[in-house]
Amino acid sequence: MVKIVPFNHPITPLDLEQVKKELNNRPEEARAIAVVGLGKEVAVTAWLEEWNKLRQQGNIPNQIEVIELRSDPKYGGFFTHAPAQAKVSFKRTDKGVEITIDDFISPTILERLRQQNRDNPLFQPHIEDWRSMVDSVMIDSAYDGKVFNITLSDVPEKKNDLVEGKYAVEAAQGATVAVKLTDMLGEEVLVVQEM
Repeated sequence: MVKIVPFNHPITPLDLEQVKKELNNRPEEARAIAVVGLGKEVAVTAWLEEWNKLRQQGNIPNQIEVIELRSDPKYGGFFTHAPAQAKVSFKRTDKGVEITIDDFISPTILERLRQQNRDNPLFQPHIEDWRSMVDSVMIDSAYDGKVFNITLSDVPEKKNDLVEGKYAVEAAQGATVAVKLTDMLGEEVLVVQEM
């Protein structure tokens, strides 16, 4: 089980007391609990030592682990988020708009790849084709700023297939065209252009 402490304050003994109170309300619960936060007060260590003494006596079945994302060597580094970005070109044609996705970058995907290969510095992530980070592309050729109505979607059928990256859609003069890219982790980027 996991308790996430709001990131606007460090883990305190009061947070651990709340976990203890919840466990008292669930006497049949024997699973371990991970308490996750962006930091911890010094008093948390003493609280955990006391809890572990009681566990060793056999009075308490639950193990409590504190994970502080700022300095934990195993989990640290996940609290920084840089949003995905896309560079998209729009060109007006006789019938509508040609859309070309020039580039896409997902810092989150790159960080996950770095984490997986942190023990081997020779194998750092290098993605040659931005399309390998993109799960789907959807286009609304008359976007109203509120509801995204899909005019065209590019969702590869097979796992190893990639999105096309170049599209042509019919769009009225002065229409707002929106392109929504979703990366492999589910993060979305919306690029909007009035044509």
